[in-house]
Amino acid sequence: MVDCGPECEETLRRIEAFLDHELEPELRSKIEAHLSGCGPCTDRASFQQHLKDLVGSKCTEAQLPAGLQERLGQLISSAEPPGTGLPAP
Repeated sequence: MVDCGPECEETLRRIEAFLDHELEPELRSKIEAHLSGCGPCTDRASFQQHLKDLVGSKCTEAQLPAGLQERLGQLISSAEPPGTGLPAP
């Protein structure tokens, strides 16, 4: 995780739920405020969103092949955004 402090840790821990609009409004607002002032977290959020969009555009079948969802989850959790030097969440 980014070594900026507890706000970064909290933001990165919840970034997937944030991008999927699965957070309650108060927490969503808190994360939006943090992202507006933290470049490393904003870079991570942008990377994660790009990855989600890419996977979504390439995986258009109604049902995922066996094991694909698990493999994608493992890749996402271990991915390092290009050029940021940030470890995976």
